Amino acid sequence: MSDPVDPLIQKLIDLLDDEHPRTRRNAAGALRLHGRRAIAAVPALEPLLRDRDPAVRGEAERALSRLRAPAA
Repeated sequence: MSDPVDPLIQKLIDLLDDEHPRTRRNAAGALRLHGRRAIAAVPALEPLLRDRDPAVRGEAERALSRLRAPAA
């Protein structure tokens, strides 16, 4: 059984599908700032690497880099 996802992290994951690029970008950025606490977001962030908006793609890349980094 996996651990439940924090409600805040889940809300941010849900916002990754928003119709507005700024919302998707900001949600990815917020997940990045949460670091390993947001590891459950990785599958939802991966499709954003192909987003039509370059700012969303960039923030998704930064978030994934941070979330996949080994714990310090």
